Amino acid sequence: MKKIFFLLLMIMILISTVVSADRGSIPFKINAQVFEPTQDTLIAWNGEEEILILSTELYSSEKTKVLEVLPLPAEPIVEESSREIIKKAERFLFESVNVVYERPLLQLRSDTRSAEPAGEVVQEVVIGSHDIAVTKALDADQFTNWVNDYLKEKGSDNPTIPPELARTIKTYLDRGFNYFVFDIIELNQEPVFNEAISYSFKTDRLYYPLEITKSDHGISTINLIILSNQNMLNFDGIDKERVKTVMGPVLIDNSEIEEISVDLAELFNKDGNDEQNKIPASIVSWEIKDDLANFHDDLLVGSDLSKLSGKIIEYNGTDYYDSTRCADYPFAADKEIKYLNGKIEERIGTRMHPWRAYAVDGYVLFNAETGSFIKNFDALGDNVTLKGYYETGSIIMRDPFDKMPVIIELDRAFFVTEIIGWEYYTGRPMNNYGRLGDKRIGFWLKR
Repeated sequence: MKKIFFLLLMIMILISTVVSADRGSIPFKINAQVFEPTQDTLIAWNGEEEILILSTELYSSEKTKVLEVLPLPAEPIVEESSREIIKKAERFLFESVNVVYERPLLQLRSDTRSAEPAGEVVQEVVIGSHDIAVTKALDADQFTNWVNDYLKEKGSDNPTIPPELARTIKTYLDRGFNYFVFDIIELNQEPVFNEAISYSFKTDRLYYPLEITKSDHGISTINLIILSNQNMLNFDGIDKERVKTVMGPVLIDNSEIEEISVDLAELFNKDGNDEQNKIPASIVSWEIKDDLANFHDDLLVGSDLSKLSGKIIEYNGTDYYDSTRCADYPFAADKEIKYLNGKIEERIGTRMHPWRAYAVDGYVLFNAETGSFIKNFDALGDNVTLKGYYETGSIIMRDPFDKMPVIIELDRAFFVTEIIGWEYYTGRPMNNYGRLGDKRIGFWLKR
């Protein structure tokens, strides 16, 4: 199954069509249009520092230089990376990767320009076709004028930042984002994959820029590979509902991360922290799809457990965080509701199709809300009164020989809408490694 997961993940990422969705783009020729059909992105975050790796395929309607603007919450280290890192992340579970990534040497240029009153260049680097400058804003009100002067110096005949993009930059400045990466590349009508660039910077929240692109228009599908050993809890930017989990998460240990990239492995082994190494990282594929004009926030995800609104409930030795009573309980059902009384017993399946479930008077108990077996009901041997309806239940298992899915029908089944004297809660379980489950799990508590 893990092999299938990453095969599907790789295929989905490779065939996706992505409009520019990480940086604002300014063509030096006013009427030129810039297209970004493909983008590969990997974000690695350890709770304090992030490595953002971007690789894009770009072309333009006519030959022109293009300035791409990337706002960052802290001063970054900009280095050459490799698309192979992303490819290895996609396939690490189904292919033995023994190639260790070595960071190429960069061509550095010293900054010979005099300091400008509204901004300064803190790092310049040429990486292949990229002419990159990391800038720090010193005067928010005059920064865009300083950028226009910078454009003119770099060869733009008509240096100008579109008014909407200028307003967006000012929004970032007002939020305390003082660092902007300007990346000048030369494009023509022939699509080319540019060199992958790595940006490393301090941040206490996972960060991916979205708002910078709202001056552009068009539906964008953004595919992100997220590698982290943190609990993804607090979506402080765009709503969590707008972030779709495509595949995963899947656990990945430090040796597997090292096979993808030594730099990424070091991110999760800062200062040789053995205790941190005990917390496994996971890898997941996220998708964000919307019109670029609708991005009024960035992707900002924190890991602060104290910000969760629900209670912490201990159940059978496991702490469930963000626990809340199910608002839909007792469950509604368009059926004739019956009562079932008796002692809670356990039923098991066959040797070919083994399963375990709670039962009363020979009727296997199903959750009327989820359609699956009643679980986390600590009442084995107790007499209970149930409300619900009789109906044939079914479960899906795998054939032990050909591994194909098989539907197992259970004629004697009872779908529970309410257990008299019990409440139904859901929460996110915390495992022994300090990782919080991504899915909410239901459990029953006596009133």
